Amino acid sequence: MSEAEKEEGAVREFRGISKYPVMAVGISMILWCILGALFVIETYRFRMIFLALVLLFMLLQYPPSKKLFRSRLALIIDLILGALAVISIAYAVADEYYAYRSTIPNFYDVLFGIILLIILIEATRRSIGKAFTVIVIFFIAYMYFGYYIPGPLSHKGYDIERIIGHLVMTLDGVYGVPLGVAASYVSLFVLYGALMDAAGAGSFWIDLTTSLMGRKSSSAGRGAVLATALLGGPQGSGVATTMSLTPVLWPTLKEAGYTAEMAAGLISAGGIGAVISPPLMGAAVFLMMEFLDVSYWDIILMVLMPTVLYYLAMLFMVEVEARKYAFKPPEISAPSLKHVFKTKGYHLISLIVLVVLVGLGRSPATAALWAILVVILTSFLSKNREEWLTPRRLISAFYDAAKSFVSIAVLLAAAGIITGAFTLTGLGLKISHMIIELSGGIHVFVMILAAISAIIIGLGLPITATYVVCVPIIAPALVHVGIPAHAAHLLIFYYAVLSEVSPPVALSPSAAAAITGADVYKAMMQAWKYTLPTFLVPFMFSSNKLASNLLIVGSDPEGFLIATSVSIASLLLLAIGSIGHIGVDLSKIERFLLIASGSLLAFWIFSIWAIPIYIISAAIIAFRAYKGLKSPAQKH
Repeated sequence: MSEAEKEEGAVREFRGISKYPVMAVGISMILWCILGALFVIETYRFRMIFLALVLLFMLLQYPPSKKLFRSRLALIIDLILGALAVISIAYAVADEYYAYRSTIPNFYDVLFGIILLIILIEATRRSIGKAFTVIVIFFIAYMYFGYYIPGPLSHKGYDIERIIGHLVMTLDGVYGVPLGVAASYVSLFVLYGALMDAAGAGSFWIDLTTSLMGRKSSSAGRGAVLATALLGGPQGSGVATTMSLTPVLWPTLKEAGYTAEMAAGLISAGGIGAVISPPLMGAAVFLMMEFLDVSYWDIILMVLMPTVLYYLAMLFMVEVEARKYAFKPPEISAPSLKHVFKTKGYHLISLIVLVVLVGLGRSPATAALWAILVVILTSFLSKNREEWLTPRRLISAFYDAAKSFVSIAVLLAAAGIITGAFTLTGLGLKISHMIIELSGGIHVFVMILAAISAIIIGLGLPITATYVVCVPIIAPALVHVGIPAHAAHLLIFYYAVLSEVSPPVALSPSAAAAITGADVYKAMMQAWKYTLPTFLVPFMFSSNKLASNLLIVGSDPEGFLIATSVSIASLLLLAIGSIGHIGVDLSKIERFLLIASGSLLAFWIFSIWAIPIYIISAAIIAFRAYKGLKSPAQKH
């Protein structure tokens, strides 16, 4: 659920005959993206027509506010706004000299440009929320009033004609890289995920998890982590993964002894990991691919170990916590692994096709199209006819994909305004210079400031928006102190993701809490607890050249093994220190030493004063583990 849906109300529901025109617009939007992947369409024309369909569909789907949810007048106004958006873009499409006038636009260029921007901003408010909308408006104002801003952020200022020309008549604004990424890549992967859901892949991942989790005190928690990791990768959405799995996992976790808050926190923390989990990930990853000018396969390789470390840290937390509270093993009868693969293993075929094609160098769009075709064909291997992707079910899945995708498309179109402001004013380099000055150019301090900035910005924004805002501000400062560009972008992306589990917003824990009946704020704190060790993962791959071996790209085998070993040791120490148990409960001093030791390892600090802390930590673990061998586990 988007911020806007929580604040303003729900998406419009169309019934009867009125549903079909709306469905036609949404499905046309997806089909246009498929057409763009199959054939060469001129860039301006492709992105403009795509945006016209996006705005029209969005205005039909999202009412202006909750009070006007069922208002016919509001629907008529939205139809007028949608028509104006289409007319504004049609004017640009019909004029072959449109783009050439970007520096000296005429009266109609400016008029239709202003109309388009106003409608896009309103669409952003409805589908994304007020926080991001205010930021978009701020950047437009910054372009105009730059001369009046004192200090290092000042610039000469630009008139309305220049701003409109830059934002809606070039590929540096609304029609820039973010919108292109939405149309060319994100749309196809969202469709792939929708088809996987319609084909019943969710039940396969849940059955697979159940067959793997075993019958131990940690099995219920371990199963939750595995389920979110397995389902989240193909789904690519933190909130969607959380909403899909919470009703299924909550009864088992409750039976094991988890409170409603703990269960909501654990599932949502695992669900958020979906955004950094290959192969789908989130929309920001496709932006990263374009910004860094690397292949999608390189992105998959780069995020692979950070994803493994994310879920490994959660598993450490779950294992230690289960022993501390003596959770009960699940009593459900799990299907055998052989049975799961025999009956539902065909769901893996499309994923294998996707990964293999990307690994062979095919474009993400091509790989996604083949994976979509394979999902449709393999759906007929199911014994359940309701999972067959017949024409009727395909239409339904396409419509569901359009509804899921339209808010992402609006966000990325509006993100073009932000990137346009940075390219026009040079704001990114100015703020980056300020960060370097504030940190004294010290490597560690720059990373810490970058992490804090990304988390704070992310508290009020979706992940992709956080990434778009932070990259031009933070990445240059990180690169300036010697961090490789790909590590800098991934650090920003990682903290943008982690901001989703951080109070006070944290949509995923809020969604899970609504299902388990948990206190929302306590659920947020639990989600934050389970991901606490992972907050240091970005430092593990960006602290020095050896650490960057974790990102695989450009690594050597020896460096990779060393970096992996140090990272795992750090996460284990952090997990034990955070939960405060190893055989027996630990004292506060012992917990502090373990957390300090894990943190120092994450920063790759091996100085004279740090070595004794490592030795003491190892001694604590060895002594407490030995002492706890005959001690009974404590009850929750």
